[in-house]
Amino acid sequence: MRTAPTILHLDMDAFFAQAEQASKPSLRGKAVVVGGLGPRGVVATASYEARVFGVHSAMPMAQARRLAPNAAYLTPRGGFYRSISEQVMGLLRELSPLVEPLSLDEAFVDLEAGGAAWDSASARLAGERLRADIRG
Repeated sequence: MRTAPTILHLDMDAFFAQAEQASKPSLRGKAVVVGGLGPRGVVATASYEARVFGVHSAMPMAQARRLAPNAAYLTPRGGFYRSISEQVMGLLRELSPLVEPLSLDEAFVDLEAGGAAWDSASARLAGERLRADIRG
């Protein structure tokens, strides 16, 4: 029986938009919306800068364009996001052999199974180190 919470839940919020911002310096600090750009397109994700205008995931792209007309609108680059996700999942596997991915940007990790954490303090420290490594 566990005596401390040592299961880490990783959810990389605004993953596609942040990947685009990280790869293109001209997008950093700007509103970025990723999704289908056609007449029936839907927002896959929006950067924090776009969310200020009310843009969010699953919103019709036409509505997003009305809310944030000056945002950068990009089509998803699945292979690019997958490669970044694989790098992050590799970092998780360095922490523990027990990693359960849920999607490209979300996973559960048993920190205790990998010896990366044994109590609340060490789990928090492992999470903070992971965040720094991901932001690299």
